[in-house]
Amino acid sequence: MKRAIFILAALLLSASYAAQAQHSYNPFRIDAGAGLSVPVTTFGIGILGSIEPQYSIGPLGVGARIEYHVEGYETEENYGVVKYNNAILLTGDYRFSSATYRPFVGVGFGSYLTAAGFSRTDGDYSSTYRLFGQKAGAMLRAGFDLPHFRFALHYHITGSGKYEGIKVNFSYLAFTIAVGLGGGKVEEKID
Repeated sequence: MKRAIFILAALLLSASYAAQAQHSYNPFRIDAGAGLSVPVTTFGIGILGSIEPQYSIGPLGVGARIEYHVEGYETEENYGVVKYNNAILLTGDYRFSSATYRPFVGVGFGSYLTAAGFSRTDGDYSSTYRLFGQKAGAMLRAGFDLPHFRFALHYHITGSGKYEGIKVNFSYLAFTIAVGLGGGKVEEKID
């Protein structure tokens, strides 16, 4: 968590060093992204994919994000856990610059469909699947935009569930890279 706070602070600080040249951008953009994630409470690794249309008005961007996330780890109780999140979020970003390098911070609020699969790893090899259902959640993020690319660090707060005494925390930290369609610089016409 301290690492995430440090990275967010560094990204915010980089906004003060962004180039001062001002550019105009097309307001509509669609980002298609992928990334890696780690669980918040234990060691594991996951992958995610997302699509996010966004409309910008000056430095503010509003949009909707659909994200699919799968992550796996092993518990102290000798269970292998694979957890799944499907998020539908309303998002908002603030860009600190209109130059080519545009640092930003953002938030998202919405619904997460959560599920987990459990498998014994101590020789029993029994497995089961549990759907935890819809959960309200939030996302905090910071990153930077380059022409047609977006790099971001996301922190998803989604709550937890319990199955046979095993607590599953669905929150995660993710690093994503997205390719943007639209949203490019507008050519300035000189009369």
